[in-house]
Amino acid sequence: MITLAVFLGSLAAGSLSLLLLWRTLSGERLARINYRGAKVGTSAGLVFVPAFLMAYLPTIDFASRRLGLDGLRLTTMYHSLRAGMNDMLVLVLGFCLLGFLDDAAGDPSAKGFKGHFSEALRGRFTTGLAKAAMGFVVAMAALQGEMFTAGRTAPKDYGTWLMSAAVIALTANFFNLLDLRPGRAMKVFFPALALCAGLTLRYEGVGVYVMGARSPMYGYVTPALSVAAVALVLLPGDLREKYMLGDAGSNVLGAVIGLGLVLGTGFWWRLGMLAAVAVLNVISERFSFSRIIASNRVLAWIDSLGRKVDSTPEDNNT
Repeated sequence: MITLAVFLGSLAAGSLSLLLLWRTLSGERLARINYRGAKVGTSAGLVFVPAFLMAYLPTIDFASRRLGLDGLRLTTMYHSLRAGMNDMLVLVLGFCLLGFLDDAAGDPSAKGFKGHFSEALRGRFTTGLAKAAMGFVVAMAALQGEMFTAGRTAPKDYGTWLMSAAVIALTANFFNLLDLRPGRAMKVFFPALALCAGLTLRYEGVGVYVMGARSPMYGYVTPALSVAAVALVLLPGDLREKYMLGDAGSNVLGAVIGLGLVLGTGFWWRLGMLAAVAVLNVISERFSFSRIIASNRVLAWIDSLGRKVDSTPEDNNT
């Protein structure tokens, strides 16, 4: 019931936030030219911040009030809910604001890691490079509570912490690369979230959370569904090109998936995930994802669902 209440509350919060921010999101200051040459408001992902906060505050208040009042099992549930919402708050606030910085003040001439690092070698530090570096720090902050439960302070634990933060940061950047067509990032997000929920929930039956004594349902799935509810609110407008998620939104989606991959897998699987997302980010430097998708009939059909026909498969990954 708690998970359902958080999900429904987040739907309402997302709808209200979008309504209140609509004039700002559709204004000239945030307008950008999309892949079809149309001027569209960007950074609709800013909606994630007020919407998640509106769900976060009553949820945290409820969980805090119930701690220690309903027995060990329910106390563990409330502790997990509070810790999970806190971790997700760090990710949503951090990645959304860093993404908005790149949306609003980014240099479009610097594209990909290669472009940003090339600029840095010339003494010009782009917002994209700042977002990559600070995104890693945000991921470390979000993971700190899970990594060092039960006094885990061995050198290998610090290495796992850094590796896990890198998975989240690179997954966030990968979703940024997907957000080059209406709805594309969300079409990957929802099935990926189902996979992450399954990976984490397999620990529920044995009462062991991969990174501490937490309930996966309330420590990850419930906070993630809060973000997913807001994504559902934004999906129709994104598909109809009323606005774009921008880095502010796509980075949040990627960070949520990255967190699920970290919490739902062990060390070696996590290392494999790190290698996989790193390769995907490197591939984007040389190949157009839109061209790859357009060359596959099934992927092209899925990609086109719900949006206008795309006659320009090329894109510039940023």
